[in-house]
Amino acid sequence: GKSMSKLTQLLKRLGAESDLAEAYEKNPQKVMEEAGLSKEEMELLRKGDLEKLEESTGLSSCQKIKSVIKAYDK
Repeated sequence: GKSMSKLTQLLKRLGAESDLAEAYEKNPQKVMEEAGLSKEEMELLRKGDLEKLEESTGLSSCQKIKSVIKAYDK
């Protein structure tokens, strides 16, 4: 639905903009808040739930997104 469009935009930007991906690795919370994500969307990203992310954004997860999400777990 429409509520996920901000999440989709953020994921696309994380895949395309290396400086944004770097900022996300350092401070995911700040990047997610600045992107205007809802708590639910932040939770999906935080968990790195790629199946749900793919469902809700219609994106198939590219490698870059996977590595960004993995970086969150360190």
